[in-house]
Amino acid sequence: MQGICQRASRSVRAREVARAGTGWFCLVLAVTLPPAVGVSPAIAQHGLAAAPDASDTILAWGDNNDGELGDGTTTDSSTPVEVSLPAGTTVTAVAAGHDHSLAVTSAGTALAWGDNRFGQLGDETTTDSITPVEVSLPAGATVTAIAAGDDHSFAVTSAGTALAWGDNDRGELGDGTTTRRSTPVPVSLPAGTTVTAIAGGIAHGLALTSAGTVLAWGLNSDGQLGDGTTADSSTPVEVSLPAGATVTAIAAGSLHSLAVTSAGAVLAWGLNSDGQLGDGTTADSSTPVEVSLPAGATVTAIGGGRDHSLAVTSAGAVLAWGDNGRGQLGDGTTADSSTPVEVSLPAGTTVTAIAAGSLHSLAVTPGGTALGWGSNSDGRLGDGTTADSSTPVEVSLSAGTTVTAVAAGAAHSMALVAPPPGATAPPPDSTAPPPDSTAPPPDLPTTGASLPITLAAATLLLLTGATLIRLAHQHQPTRRLR
Repeated sequence: MQGICQRASRSVRAREVARAGTGWFCLVLAVTLPPAVGVSPAIAQHGLAAAPDASDTILAWGDNNDGELGDGTTTDSSTPVEVSLPAGTTVTAVAAGHDHSLAVTSAGTALAWGDNRFGQLGDETTTDSITPVEVSLPAGATVTAIAAGDDHSFAVTSAGTALAWGDNDRGELGDGTTTRRSTPVPVSLPAGTTVTAIAGGIAHGLALTSAGTVLAWGLNSDGQLGDGTTADSSTPVEVSLPAGATVTAIAAGSLHSLAVTSAGAVLAWGLNSDGQLGDGTTADSSTPVEVSLPAGATVTAIGGGRDHSLAVTSAGAVLAWGDNGRGQLGDGTTADSSTPVEVSLPAGTTVTAIAAGSLHSLAVTPGGTALGWGSNSDGRLGDGTTADSSTPVEVSLSAGTTVTAVAAGAAHSMALVAPPPGATAPPPDSTAPPPDSTAPPPDLPTTGASLPITLAAATLLLLTGATLIRLAHQHQPTRRLR
């Protein structure tokens, strides 16, 4: 009997120890569960929402003869004015054509304003607009990127297709015709092609594919299509890249084209009358030639003007080459250069983004200031004057304004402005398309509607643990006094 009682006592004590251990485990789990949820890594969701860098403000300055500043007037401005965006609209990208302007909204729509003689605003009319109008996109189309040529416009969709509208007399819309379009039509891409970026010249277009190749179409008078000919093409042809070259970025000047390779080199082709190809000559080329970059320079971004070219290096410097008659190379001279020269940035300044207009250049610094140099007719440098400058001058932004991106047209300029610190992003547009149902769901952290469930589970664990520990103490045998 004593042995049985001892075994029973040991069994009871074992149960109580187990009960207490389980209780303490529940308490530890209850405490650690919510913090574990809080540090779950977040990843991007499928579908469109207001992008973290979406802006509710676009600034514009310079020529406004056709309403390209979008402020409701046709008055030029030598300092930035605010574009009259529709209420509640946020914008993720901007582009500037000859006398018209474009924007992508965070809802995946496109806006346009300014000159519309050739239908380049894409709103089914040929009427100019001094404030933004919505581009009449095909049903279900969602825009992710945009570009402007001289009198035509391009967009990339979330499906990797390309749309075009506006003037088309040289086949610059790439739809197999030379018919002008006041609403977007699909570019006739080769089967299986996915477009990731697009650019527009005076009458030609460029597209970067997901395979790192480049397509071109439209005017080819100076070899700007890069296919080894000077024959125009109303459908895309493949640019004859050097063997093994993979392209990561593209840009178009008026009659020349540019590309950045995965190795950080720059290729150029087309017109070279002012050295805009940067290869040390003034000979045109109908196939890509390598720009003669300074030793050790690695390029991350490029821009093409009328007859000049720009590049940002990995060190944050800016290089420029080609026509410099109005100081658009920014090196303190007005001498053309057939090889890259360094832009004379203010001491200690680095650059993150650039844009090239017809005769002027723009840049953005890491601190969000904007710089301009070159021709300043109509106030396109934005410094409050109309005096040309052969070195960068600061755009006259309001105190506290931070610029994230710039675009340059023929004689006007634009900038996206970052929301003020602490600003709350607007909710997703209710008209935005639903997420792609075929895409795998992202591994999102536990937030939103699932957070109360998590907290309830933690509370239940806490109560269970406390109860088990209390029961364990209540059922422990009382120690006898001797």
